[in-house]
Amino acid sequence: MIKSKTLVAFLLLGTSALFCGCTTNPNKAEYIDKTVDMRVREISLDNTDEIEMLDKARSAVVGISVDLNYGYSIGSGVAITNGGYILTNNHVIEDGKNITLYFADKSTGSANVLWKDAGLDLAILKSSREIPYLRAGKSKDLRVGETVYALGTPLTLQFKHTVTKGIVSALNRTLEVESDNGSNFLQSLVQHDASINPGNSGGPLINTQGEVVGINTLKATEGEGLGFANPIEVGSAIMNRIIDDNNYKVPYMGMFGFDSELAQVYGESLGQEGVFIVSTSGPAQNAGLQKGDVITGIGNYEIKSMHDLKIALFKFNAGDTVTITYVRNGKIEQVGLTFTQK
Repeated sequence: MIKSKTLVAFLLLGTSALFCGCTTNPNKAEYIDKTVDMRVREISLDNTDEIEMLDKARSAVVGISVDLNYGYSIGSGVAITNGGYILTNNHVIEDGKNITLYFADKSTGSANVLWKDAGLDLAILKSSREIPYLRAGKSKDLRVGETVYALGTPLTLQFKHTVTKGIVSALNRTLEVESDNGSNFLQSLVQHDASINPGNSGGPLINTQGEVVGINTLKATEGEGLGFANPIEVGSAIMNRIIDDNNYKVPYMGMFGFDSELAQVYGESLGQEGVFIVSTSGPAQNAGLQKGDVITGIGNYEIKSMHDLKIALFKFNAGDTVTITYVRNGKIEQVGLTFTQK
């Protein structure tokens, strides 16, 4: 989703990229398509061919329009559980109001924002209507060259529920994103070449089994076939916590870091998997963690990547004290850290 003031992201290699969204004037007057099966259920895609799978999957996808002071923003979303919960991107709904959802049967509904996080670029909406939902898969099981599909609303609401096909091009990508609020890194992204355009933001990336493996977030503008999706495990984990507790806040650790693989790009030879700490503040700083430490465990959870760290955080609450395992100067250390609320 891109609003009137363009948000620009930069690949670490220097290629510019854009969040996948746009502005337009939505047309809400459409007839109801009663041939679309909108019964609330996990959509069963076993023993279905590609065309049937994609046809069924569309009913779990929504187009999104959000009123802004200067017009509308357009994006996409997907249901991965029952109860009318919709997963999308934060940049689709931030700074907006009066959210309208466009369902596969061409009916419309409203939605409220339950949770959003600019750092993760994810948001959870509560729809006025329950819809069918897709099963969340595992992005970590994806392989380069595997077929994937992007579903969403490219460019305008006229093209909502569009399906495109591509392959996984790479895994564990990191992008530095610049916006009005400063710079932010999106890590552990799935790179793919399924065609996505402004408005695809928040829509699902699904595998050949019809499982959601990512949430499409942005595309490169200098080049073709460079799309990126947040791994579904992050959105799925936070959605489960929000459903259990609408007031849940992701605990704040106060640490900025890179996967060990990416740290090597910056000349850091770590010697083991983990998250390389670039800077600390708040809880991490108070615990004595410092630049150069490599986090390998949070509580009982093993940490090999930033993806692992994000998932582990959702297991805890603000105020919890956990043991952080880290490596400093080749020696394994442990320290207690108390999470706060961001």
